[in-house]
Amino acid sequence: MPRVFAYQNVISEVLKSSSGGAFIALCKAFEQCHGKGNVVFVGAALQDDMKVRHVAVQNANQCDVFQGAKYVESQCDDLFSRVLHELVNKKWVLFSGTPCQIYRLRLFLLKNQMQMDQIIFIDLICHGTPGEEIWNDYKSWLEEKSGSKLIKYFFRYKPEGWKAYPAYVQFADGRQLINTAETSIYSKLHMMGYSILRKCFQCPFSNEKRWGDLTLGDYWGVETLISLSNDQIKRGVSLILSHTKKGEELLDLLCQEEQTEGFFVETYGREYLKYQHNLVHPTIKPDLYEEFWKDYEKKSFEDMIRKYLGYGWKYKAIFLMKKLVRRTPLIIWYRNYKNQKMKKKDI
Repeated sequence: MPRVFAYQNVISEVLKSSSGGAFIALCKAFEQCHGKGNVVFVGAALQDDMKVRHVAVQNANQCDVFQGAKYVESQCDDLFSRVLHELVNKKWVLFSGTPCQIYRLRLFLLKNQMQMDQIIFIDLICHGTPGEEIWNDYKSWLEEKSGSKLIKYFFRYKPEGWKAYPAYVQFADGRQLINTAETSIYSKLHMMGYSILRKCFQCPFSNEKRWGDLTLGDYWGVETLISLSNDQIKRGVSLILSHTKKGEELLDLLCQEEQTEGFFVETYGREYLKYQHNLVHPTIKPDLYEEFWKDYEKKSFEDMIRKYLGYGWKYKAIFLMKKLVRRTPLIIWYRNYKNQKMKKKDI
């Protein structure tokens, strides 16, 4: 079984990250270990054209392009030759991606008879990957409604909180949308499973046998294991699973760093599996998935979200009500209530 850790970085890094800012800390530790100029980092970035691609950078200070979730399929296979080239030239490589991407890269390196002593793989706990089609149509829908070009998007905007997947949108004319009914649409399609690629429902990697040296995700339910303030919970906490000696060695460097803010704590037991079903089984295909995609071929994006999400005045009213509740003490009571129900269910 893997060793399990809860991590929260300094506030400035946490606010730019989807959970606790562990990834950027690992990048800095990796560079510290092997030296500037001797390392290459490869991961998914949302670029200026609003497309998600795997890119390579040369130092840890550039790794901020990898921070934050990107719930869109990222093409990475064209970077495999770059990774091979860097390894041949004795560079140290840190590669992050979904388990299937890491599996493909491992096969590529084995096929090319490349030793993997100088590469560390960080896989992400994946709910399932949305394809580009829905992402492109969603962007167009936002731009049509606003009359301006989309220039910035955060799939999870941490200043608005950690647990509700709030999103942020900025348009070319300067207007912003922060955690609105409209910015919730894309994550709603993802979490309900409609936008997920068909192959993800039979994902062979949705279990605890990982292909990465380390696994990263959200440490949902961490407040039931260690004592945290409400502010610490709101900022987000990273779940880190360590599977290999290389992973352990990189985490040892984090242990040696002086923690002026945040925390790095080993946790015990398997509580995390209650909150991360994709470490147990693949996401379950929605009952209406096939009907959704048949409709998608002939209906507009607006028609689709009205039919399958109930988008309209009622959707907006419920969204606003939930948003207001999350800013009151009621949300703490509700989450404690849910945690107690889950505990009773396990007894």
